[in-house]
Amino acid sequence: MAIALPIIAWDNRLSDATPAASSTATGYNVLNLRDFRPYTWWKPSAMPATVTVDCVSAKAADCCAVYGHDLGSKGATLEVRGSTDNFSASDVLVATVTPANDKPLLLLFTSASYRYWRLKVTGAAAPSLAIAALGARFTLPVKLPYGFDPVARAVRGQSNRSADGHPLGRVVTFEEWSATLTLQKVDMAWLRSDLLPLWKSHLRGKPFIFSWDSGDHADEIYLVQAGDKLSMPHSMPGRADVSFDISGVALA
Repeated sequence: MAIALPIIAWDNRLSDATPAASSTATGYNVLNLRDFRPYTWWKPSAMPATVTVDCVSAKAADCCAVYGHDLGSKGATLEVRGSTDNFSASDVLVATVTPANDKPLLLLFTSASYRYWRLKVTGAAAPSLAIAALGARFTLPVKLPYGFDPVARAVRGQSNRSADGHPLGRVVTFEEWSATLTLQKVDMAWLRSDLLPLWKSHLRGKPFIFSWDSGDHADEIYLVQAGDKLSMPHSMPGRADVSFDISGVALA
């Protein structure tokens, strides 16, 4: 079993400019795709359907994370396409996936740069998508150490007892997944040039998608937010042990 390096998906070409949908069902605005909210959706009113964005200049992407979808249930295919001329003569299929289920997915591909990016869905029935992050992945430099628990959960809700203390049951609101990401002996230069700028610009204040192993556990993907503290104590010359907390909803 080969564990892959952890990946954070946050960068999004759909946020470079206002994306345009080929069609949209009533109440399913295409802007919902980029808000990182799992309860707002885009759904086309006709198939096949596309979402296209003009990034003004060529921008890179090497992954597409989709959190909240029914592509599997609808038997739909998702395509990532790029173009240099707004899909006139240039229309390049960069990556494609036909999910077998509705679990979160992370589509990884060789980095490419285009001014125009497009998501295309094909199939007989129109699917719904909550979050789509098409951009450059942020790969952590080391694997998570033993002790990391990818499936832990804590019940969040209200417990009820009788007046004399007997258990009456619990109203379960959701199950929370939380973990401490520990990166051991990472290069201090990487911390300053890569992690700290991303922490300040995005991770400390905005949701992101986290994949702890895109290889053997490709569908164990979480929509998370970071905790309040980023710790980076030196562990040896030029190296540090990094840790910060993340939390989200547990997998079904």
